[in-house]
Amino acid sequence: MSLITVVIPTYNREKYLPTAIESVLNQTHRQWKLLIVDDASTDHTQTIVEKYLDDDPRIHYVLLPENSGIGKTMSAALERIDTPYFVSLDSDDWFDEKTLEILLDEMERQPETTNVVFSNTVFWKEVGDTRELSEIMRPPIYEDKYYYLEAPMVWPRFYRTQAVRDVGGFECDDPMQGRFSHDKYMLLKLIGTGDIHWVDANLYHYLIHESNNSHTKNWPQWTKARKYILTKILKLWGDEYEPVFVYTPEGWIYVNELIPKEKPS
Repeated sequence: MSLITVVIPTYNREKYLPTAIESVLNQTHRQWKLLIVDDASTDHTQTIVEKYLDDDPRIHYVLLPENSGIGKTMSAALERIDTPYFVSLDSDDWFDEKTLEILLDEMERQPETTNVVFSNTVFWKEVGDTRELSEIMRPPIYEDKYYYLEAPMVWPRFYRTQAVRDVGGFECDDPMQGRFSHDKYMLLKLIGTGDIHWVDANLYHYLIHESNNSHTKNWPQWTKARKYILTKILKLWGDEYEPVFVYTPEGWIYVNELIPKEKPS
């Protein structure tokens, strides 16, 4: 019986997708399902995936009718998940071979109030046809949830499926309709209702390249999404603070201060 679904959302990543898929196939934990959700790619993504479908019944493929963005792609995935846990893997990244084994073991040791398990991230930079090690990030862990508004994003995100459904799933109500910062949106919603747990292991490999969704050329869109999302999260967390936003010269937005709101007498 499979306890884990690996979700690979993808759009025009034919160059990188085989590495992501192979990293799932090479897991030491073998009882998984792989759900590849294609956001209407226009390259050879479907042809690549079909080769794997013929060889492994654990792999499933969904082709969306039109390009809708990562938030709606993850929503489509969530509708199809029938395992108690799932983990997302970007189609240009890859797992360590023990990722699923370690994350499942850690999650099952946690109380049911733990919504997400994550680990360290190994960052690689694409240089021509090679990959160079950039850094290994051990994410900061905070007791106060408000620090996570500006904390670095975490990978991989090993979710308790019901917890994600309980907070309303992946939402696309921001000005960019879920195309940017969907992962931060979900993580903050889950932090507001339960716990998150860090594993000190290097389980996720993140590739930095020119077409990353988080590239600086996309920062104006990120800024629109982030301002909406962070404002909404503060309301969901009890509406106790008014955020003071600051824009960097490069166009990024961050919360510089939280001003306590006056409680009605």
